[in-house]
Amino acid sequence: MDLQQIRNFLKLAEELHFWKSASMVNLTQSALSRQIMSLEKELGCSLFERNKRNVKLTPAGLFLKEKWSVLLDDLNYVHVFAKNIGAGENGIVRIVHPDSVSYSVIPTVLLHISKDYPDLSIELIQLLHENAQESLRDYKIDVAFTRQVNTLSGISSYKIKSEPVAFFVQTTHPYMNFSDITAENLAKQKFIMPVEDRKSSYFFSVQQIFMSYGVVPSSHYQSDFGSSILGLVSNGLGIALLPVGFAKHNIEGVRYFETPFMTDLYINWRTNENSPAVLNVLKTIESVKWL
Repeated sequence: MDLQQIRNFLKLAEELHFWKSASMVNLTQSALSRQIMSLEKELGCSLFERNKRNVKLTPAGLFLKEKWSVLLDDLNYVHVFAKNIGAGENGIVRIVHPDSVSYSVIPTVLLHISKDYPDLSIELIQLLHENAQESLRDYKIDVAFTRQVNTLSGISSYKIKSEPVAFFVQTTHPYMNFSDITAENLAKQKFIMPVEDRKSSYFFSVQQIFMSYGVVPSSHYQSDFGSSILGLVSNGLGIALLPVGFAKHNIEGVRYFETPFMTDLYINWRTNENSPAVLNVLKTIESVKWL
């Protein structure tokens, strides 16, 4: 038996009229009759009681009508879902992002994706940069926003925006704006820095800022997670240089002011990507008018 035979059986089971059902499925009456007889022979049971005036379902036919109707509906749903996956409208796309864009870039991206592909599922993940690159290459994730420039082959990238680096200080800290920053008073501060051993491009960007003042920062705490850094700042354990996007986190006891220094944000994906869903997400991200 095949799906078309089952569909034709269900149409006859609904209409209980060979000529009318045959016309509705674009068959001759004799062709439909042969299909039903073939189905009955394969199943080893009668599905219809026939006489010159009436067509009636047997108990076996009634049972199959009930069960096959449900199964065919499920199968049709599966086929439609598979078609949407093939078109990139369903499925899961895993996106890695730094904490600094949790309240800015990511909501904007997801808003656009939800409008373009409302049935697409997005899984958001936060990883260290080197882990994000490896996970992207190993197909554990699909798209990565990073502050760092990609260094692995087989991964494509482009810069989507730049934003200022800002000083984040406790609300009672004497620094009020960038004009308060001097080499002399920077040398007296305790800083919460990116982890040195990671050798990330953002770590080197922060180092370059201090080098421009001729200062070696006093680093008592190191972390690659901005939310943790802001928690330390709020408790007066030091000050930090972070992308200004962290200002949207609105951590109590913390204020910030921008500097003239900038940090970049990149989007990364596999160069040979062939997933329709991932390609659709990349297309949507590219369409966003980044400020």
